Amino acid sequence: MSHLNLEEALQAAGNPVQMLRNSQIGPYAFPVVRSEFTNWRDEQRAWKESCALFDQSHHMTDLYLEGPDALKLLSDLGVNSFKNFKVNHAKQFIACSHDGYVIGDVILFYLAENSFSLVGRPPASNWVQYHAEKGGYNVKAERDERSFVNQGRRKTYRFQVQGPHAVRVMEKVLGKPAPDIRFFHMETIDIAGCAVHALRHGMVGQPGWELFGPWEDGDAVRNAIVEAGQEYGIRQVGRALILPVAWNPGGFHLLCRRSTPAIRCKDTGNGWAGKSYEAMASLGGSFYSEKINDYYLTPYELGYGPFCEIRS
Repeated sequence: MSHLNLEEALQAAGNPVQMLRNSQIGPYAFPVVRSEFTNWRDEQRAWKESCALFDQSHHMTDLYLEGPDALKLLSDLGVNSFKNFKVNHAKQFIACSHDGYVIGDVILFYLAENSFSLVGRPPASNWVQYHAEKGGYNVKAERDERSFVNQGRRKTYRFQVQGPHAVRVMEKVLGKPAPDIRFFHMETIDIAGCAVHALRHGMVGQPGWELFGPWEDGDAVRNAIVEAGQEYGIRQVGRALILPVAWNPGGFHLLCRRSTPAIRCKDTGNGWAGKSYEAMASLGGSFYSEKINDYYLTPYELGYGPFCEIRS
């Protein structure tokens, strides 16, 4: 049965825990990308021993913000510090309810003056978009849904090049030394004649990059990286590997206690859609309580800690 808003869905279920534990949507979906390109074992070794190319283009929601109040909106809603946050920087953005429980987290990209994008699971972006539209901010929000619910193509491709040989692969594809970018800083580079945003990233103690740009450039960029990486043992990675190594401790069916976004109708004036992620996401794990508040976690309980510069 379809509900107009989250409040209607909750009223029909009688108990939010029962609604989420009996959801039919299942675990968070990683659509489009094939399960394996070669086999899980080779792909698992690649990001630790050689080089792996992850296609992150499909499973995350992107929210674009533009306008003179965009930074104020983000600073008002995020629990992080925004001190020294500048153009061509990125950071983890954590959204919490008014009583300090995590709604969700995303990666926040400072693209240009008054221009940002938030990339990740939907809850944090839903919270930001709601306040952008209802909070009187001078800001425009544009949403690019993940492929699971997107009826057209995405605006942006998103790849990650990771592993001990990532630097060599990048040097070959660029025809010059790899860009010397500080961690979670960005620069624009050229791959196959395409302008590419490169975010300095890293896994297993090795430098790596998250690369993104206009959707229509994606195939050319991917093909150039795969060709350059052949002599270094590059492997394209399927969703069977992306799922266990992906970020966010609250994002999957953990064995014990899985958190859920701490959204309450009274915080949103019942403005949450009946088919929103928050209304349909499955709640798993062996932990059980009749009280939905027992599934809410603080930033520190989820392990965000000092790295995210949590404001007191």
